[in-house]
Amino acid sequence: MSKRNKTIIIIIAAIIILVLVAFLILYYNGLSGLHNHKRVDDGKIKVACVGDSITYGHGISGWAKNNYPSQLQNILGEEYAVANFGHSGRTLSDNGDQPYTESKQYKLSQEYGADVIVFMLGTNDSKPENWQDADAFIVEYEKLINKYKENNPNAKIILCTPAKAFFPDGKNDGTTNFDIQPNIVDQIRTKILAFALLNEYECVDIYNVTRNHPEWFKDNVHPSKDGAYAIAQAIAAKIK
Repeated sequence: MSKRNKTIIIIIAAIIILVLVAFLILYYNGLSGLHNHKRVDDGKIKVACVGDSITYGHGISGWAKNNYPSQLQNILGEEYAVANFGHSGRTLSDNGDQPYTESKQYKLSQEYGADVIVFMLGTNDSKPENWQDADAFIVEYEKLINKYKENNPNAKIILCTPAKAFFPDGKNDGTTNFDIQPNIVDQIRTKILAFALLNEYECVDIYNVTRNHPEWFKDNVHPSKDGAYAIAQAIAAKIK
């Protein structure tokens, strides 16, 4: 083999190694967008976690075991099969820039045959380009819930408010990271709580779980593994 060919092989091998390392870093920190759905054994109670990047586990170190659905699986135990159908950047509203209903995870979550469906969407709807008003949001919210009820008529529905979004220090209006509007997230939380009460849905106030813990939110929007654990605990208590 010529020296030139050896050099080319070394360069290609180095590139492959760099790509693999980069991928592993992204995957480990919940930035790859990949899922690890597993085959479900018969007889298990299926739980579908529907949501955006907070459900997916964006930015969480040790993503595969520390996103909230994975931690929920550990809390609930072997009788349950918890699936993560979170998709980063997605809006609840079909009028948003990236509707959840246009994602692959929406289709997969419908086909999962869930016994329990946990909804946590709304954070991305707070972005200025997506937000209309609270009444328009709740119309879209009910429309999405009804789509799942049509395809999963026997499933238990559990609604969750979005997590608290925090302003950077010294700011109390406008947007925070990722163009999220914390004050609009507050409005969304209030609307979901009222909707759940009016329609007799079980609801977990994730906003309240996270509101006093800015240390869980290094980027002001996405919870750490500790925040995800607290979210999983609150949802597990409602499921059981």
